[in-house]
Amino acid sequence: MSMSITEQQLIPDVQAASLGNKEAFTRLVKACQRSVSSIALAIVKDLDASEDIAQQVFIHSWQQLHTLQNPASFLPWLRQTTRYRAFNYLRDNKVGSKIGGEQAEAILADFASDSELSDNLAKIQQTRIIADFISQLPPDSREIVLLFYREEQNSQQVAELLGITENNVRKKLQRVRELLKDQLLAKYGRLILSTAPGLGLTSAICSALTLASPPVAAASASALAANSSGLAKISWLFGGAMIGALGGVLGVILGMRQPLKRAESIKERQQLLKYRNISIGWVLLSGILLALSYQFTAGALAPVVSFSLFLAGLGYLQYGVWQTIKPRLLAKVQHDASAAKVYRRNRLWCWLGMLGGGMAGYAGLISGLVSSNRWFWG
Repeated sequence: MSMSITEQQLIPDVQAASLGNKEAFTRLVKACQRSVSSIALAIVKDLDASEDIAQQVFIHSWQQLHTLQNPASFLPWLRQTTRYRAFNYLRDNKVGSKIGGEQAEAILADFASDSELSDNLAKIQQTRIIADFISQLPPDSREIVLLFYREEQNSQQVAELLGITENNVRKKLQRVRELLKDQLLAKYGRLILSTAPGLGLTSAICSALTLASPPVAAASASALAANSSGLAKISWLFGGAMIGALGGVLGVILGMRQPLKRAESIKERQQLLKYRNISIGWVLLSGILLALSYQFTAGALAPVVSFSLFLAGLGYLQYGVWQTIKPRLLAKVQHDASAAKVYRRNRLWCWLGMLGGGMAGYAGLISGLVSSNRWFWG
């Protein structure tokens, strides 16, 4: 789907906020707080919790804007972050009691206007009634229905904020109308609108930003402005990926010491030296590729592909080393029967080590992508 008008309008503020502009980020909060809190409410079914989650999401987004390389991905990133934190809330907290459907309908029947709803309906009742209402909705329609009423029934705005087509919004709303009475749905709609976040949530979030650290990109921009030399412009390379690559180089050097020491011919030693040097180059190149994938892309695809290429190349080189030393080891087995068991054991542990290292590497990579909220596609 092409970029929506809303996404286009947010891009300048996303770019400015990533450089530390709080006024721009405040505008982002105002534009997105209803969608964020509605997504959270659809999952946790608790008004207070949904607003707490919204605050956490926006503070986290302020601090992590430097991880978002494509400003157009801000809304998908924000939605993914919200769902992740909302499901974590459900995991860590017990769900409170609900008012039953008939009881909720009876309470709603006492109110005939928006003002009466807001003035007379206690917050605890609001939460319980809304929780009951959300439970009656099809799971794939909950975000749409909540945001539809909070956006004052603007289906186009709902579609753009949720990243779906307006036709999809209309179809799911029609399905809900067929499930529930129109009159009752209208009363629920007034209640949902009355609970929509406003300036109070915006002020709370902006106040919390004064205690939160600024986006890393802001510090990076200041550093580049102060020093425009080539070294400053590529300093980001010396991050976690390159530190890991340098550690990998050290591992290659240390790991090849024993095979080189035990080489019995000049040809074998030269072949092992060739594989060692190629491995060092491959580890460094992979570190740069992984750093580039983090710097210039959003999401998880590029880092996963980069790491997969690294493992594939390392496995190929490891196989070459094994084939180089294999004749010497087999010759030793022929002259020493007890060496056969050692040979099989070493071969087994060699490949188990490669498999285990690869699996641990993927686990660490995925954990890092999830914690930095890059684990989404698009």
